[in-house]
Amino acid sequence: MGRYARYVIVSGYVMILLGRSRGTEDVDFIIEELPREKFLKMCGEAERHGFEFLNPEDCDGLYEMLREKLGIRLARKGEIIPNAEIKFPKDEFHREALENRLLAELNGRAIYISPIELQIAYKLYLGTDKDLEDAFFLYELFKEKINRRALDEYARRLGVKIKF
Repeated sequence: MGRYARYVIVSGYVMILLGRSRGTEDVDFIIEELPREKFLKMCGEAERHGFEFLNPEDCDGLYEMLREKLGIRLARKGEIIPNAEIKFPKDEFHREALENRLLAELNGRAIYISPIELQIAYKLYLGTDKDLEDAFFLYELFKEKINRRALDEYARRLGVKIKF
């Protein structure tokens, strides 16, 4: 994907990458908005490399879904789980995650994840038990390195309180 678009991984998979033991069925990607032609090339290459889109649309239809701020799902051919949910940025927080992404390494490969401060505040905003546990996990893991001003600003903008 990185050959065709800037991307950032957000949400639950970030927790797993950072060591939290929890389940997830998908990896959430935010990708920069692409011209149709570039997306069609990416779509075709994914299919040639043994992946398939779980949505019933063809590549043109998938592109329209992305433009309508809907997610599309991609998995290895013949499998459903795990899968990647791919979206264009739908709000300012998605755009900021993409713009301020952090470089991480997984099995010798570079990947990009959401800024930790944004991840914590967004998890608090989502508010499910799992999301709150994720936020606390991240805070505890990075409390010595967190930019508290950035965390407080994200929390203010999302209308959440940081209680730790």
